[in-house]
Amino acid sequence: MSQELRPQMRFRDDEISLRDLILKIKNTYRLLLKNWWKLALAGLLGASLGVAYSLIKKVNYTAELVFVTAEAEEGGLSKLSAIGSQFGFDFGGGSSGAFGGDNLLELMKSRLLVEQTLFDSLEHDGKRHRLIEYYLKRDSQEKSETPPVELSSISTRDDCGYRQDSLLKEVYKRITKGGLVVENQDKELAFKRVAFTDIDPVFAKSFVENLTNNVTAFYLETKNRQSIANIRLLERKADSIEVVLRSKMVSAAIQRDQNQFLTNTEGTVQMVKQQMEVQLLTTMYAEVVKNLELSRTMSAHSQPLIQIIDKPRFPLEDDGGGLLKFLILGGLLGVLAISARIILRKIV
Repeated sequence: MSQELRPQMRFRDDEISLRDLILKIKNTYRLLLKNWWKLALAGLLGASLGVAYSLIKKVNYTAELVFVTAEAEEGGLSKLSAIGSQFGFDFGGGSSGAFGGDNLLELMKSRLLVEQTLFDSLEHDGKRHRLIEYYLKRDSQEKSETPPVELSSISTRDDCGYRQDSLLKEVYKRITKGGLVVENQDKELAFKRVAFTDIDPVFAKSFVENLTNNVTAFYLETKNRQSIANIRLLERKADSIEVVLRSKMVSAAIQRDQNQFLTNTEGTVQMVKQQMEVQLLTTMYAEVVKNLELSRTMSAHSQPLIQIIDKPRFPLEDDGGGLLKFLILGGLLGVLAISARIILRKIV
């Protein structure tokens, strides 16, 4: 008999607990409704604080650039490189591996390229400014303790002295640790993303674009350095062989005219010798010109490392959120805070 009553008792206990919960909710609602003026005052105060915060808060702007690496074209070039190697020439086609995968991401954050980018220019208010001077001028207006360093007489990072190097290193740390992000958009895709966040949208956009251009130029210079050296060497060889060949051809023609009426074969030996030299130089010249054209073809087929998909465009994305957002958020926080205080005072 007692076992049959246990489920009924449990049901009644659950019913009582649910009634108590509903009763507590109703009592809490009446308590808050009774103190409505406190809630309204707290909401108004919170909204005011939210508006004040939105006005003094610095808005950060993010310039984002999406690109893919153009490494798929190197299969055909490797075949040309193999052909060229048979003639003793290295066309430098294998250097792209140093810039593949995550190496490229680290390259874009390297001190060399970031500092090189700081010496590029941006256009603002109809005037051109170097990025480093633009950044330092803005920084000095925000922080008066920034020590002045002379940079007007310096055109590249290689011309910097001790103080300039120290300053560039500090700016590099701020940029790479504070706002520069270079990452893969997806592990399975080749799309990569470089983004820079700054309080100045003009500086952020210009820095991202110039950094990408410098990385591409650095890659092409590194990859084509050996190829260009080979082209210059072959051009010099072709020019020197052509000069000797022209001279030998003239000498052979003169010898032929002089031996035109000779009847003995002994006098034609010198003429035959010169003709053999002309044929040998002609063969050498043809091979050098062929290798030269092969080098030029490979250099012309060098593709940029970065194929840009999306460039940053104004207006840039920002984290401000607007005045209305902070007004509503501040009002809600104020109401929640005073509601919790009223409920806790009632419980205690």
